[in-house]
Amino acid sequence: MPPVAADASFAIRSVGLGKCYRQYDRPSDRLLEGIQRALPGKRFIAPRSRDFWALRNVDFAIAAGETVGIIGRNGSGKSTLLQMIAGTLAASEGSVSIHGRVAALLELGAGFHPEFSGIENVYLNAGILGLSRDETDARLDDILAFADIGDFAQQPVRTYSSGMYVRLAFSVAINVDPEILIVDEALSVGDMAFQAKCMDRLRQFQERGGTLLFVSHDISAVKNLCRRAIYLEGGRLLEIGDAPGIVDRYTRDTHAQLAQRPQLPAETCDDTTPCRPTPAGLSTAIRAFERDLSSPRHGTGEARVRLVEFLDNDGKALDMADFDQESRVRITVEAIEACTISVNYKIRDRYLVAVAGADFLIADNELLTLSAGDWHQIEYRTRLPLMPGDYSLRISVTTPIDRHQHADFIDVIEIVHPFKVLPAARGWIFTQVYLPNTVRVEKLMGLA
Repeated sequence: MPPVAADASFAIRSVGLGKCYRQYDRPSDRLLEGIQRALPGKRFIAPRSRDFWALRNVDFAIAAGETVGIIGRNGSGKSTLLQMIAGTLAASEGSVSIHGRVAALLELGAGFHPEFSGIENVYLNAGILGLSRDETDARLDDILAFADIGDFAQQPVRTYSSGMYVRLAFSVAINVDPEILIVDEALSVGDMAFQAKCMDRLRQFQERGGTLLFVSHDISAVKNLCRRAIYLEGGRLLEIGDAPGIVDRYTRDTHAQLAQRPQLPAETCDDTTPCRPTPAGLSTAIRAFERDLSSPRHGTGEARVRLVEFLDNDGKALDMADFDQESRVRITVEAIEACTISVNYKIRDRYLVAVAGADFLIADNELLTLSAGDWHQIEYRTRLPLMPGDYSLRISVTTPIDRHQHADFIDVIEIVHPFKVLPAARGWIFTQVYLPNTVRVEKLMGLA
């Protein structure tokens, strides 16, 4: 396929893009196949090889100045796609066109010569990106100041830690004034202070109108940084769209795959097909909740959230809240099988970024051990010191692993009870969450 014509309105355009590798059972098979191709007149049984498509039939366009996240499981084709966009890997089919200078932060240390010093590698990388010696001279102090690796700038990069590698590589990439910046997971290597500094610089890059392709397993970072996202699975583009919705689908798919069970269907019950027996006084509310719930749910199914209520202090449904209003999240759970669980909630903003929430471990509550048929009602009492805007709840039942760094997801409802927080009467809140403070003001006397 011929290259796509450059279009100034698009920074990147991909048409039918694909990358194929040939796989062999033994190294000798590769050699024999090469001999056969070189000697077409000779007849012998060709060794068996297999085509492996790391990426295939990928079509998309990214506008100049746009920030797009790329998400997917390991092996989905993310790095292959970025390498073809960066020009370090040739496509097997299709084409990709680029409009603007590209700087890429891909594999750790890629493009660095291990025997060269940090400074020598700065000049090497800047030259590859199209900068002259004089242009690099003018930027060298800024590059070294941002990298903050001290005297190691004079040492061979083979002596660097992984953190030093990424400091220097990112500093070069961001300081050569690229029009398109590609970042592939590398920032996860740095410490928290450096990651924060990088995020601040990425936002400055966005504000200047740069185009950013961002790959990360940190879905919160993708939601916060990106307007759109590309979802890859098995080398194919599953979906491209608004970042919150794409990330939400990816999260659901990941949980369902980990559980290796289908998503939990909505339970249907009516006068002719009754629900399972429910505690006295809750049947009507549970039926209404199940009937009206539009959010997909997923999990392994040992327990089920049967009712979620979001209430004010008087027990009334809360859909419009004052700033810092007291509220209750009440969750009714039924055990389908014996299990030990934490029942959790998150408050998420309109981009589905979690801004507050709690689980049994962080609330210092014992895990709940249930037998099949047990019902429990859990109530969290909290406040809503939130920035004005639209929010919703995410409810999950989990079995925590390693202090909830990981978990088995038993039942998850992604979106329930959307609500709005009104502006604070005493002043506008410019942060997502306002933490309680005490203020002390003291007038100092006797100043010279």
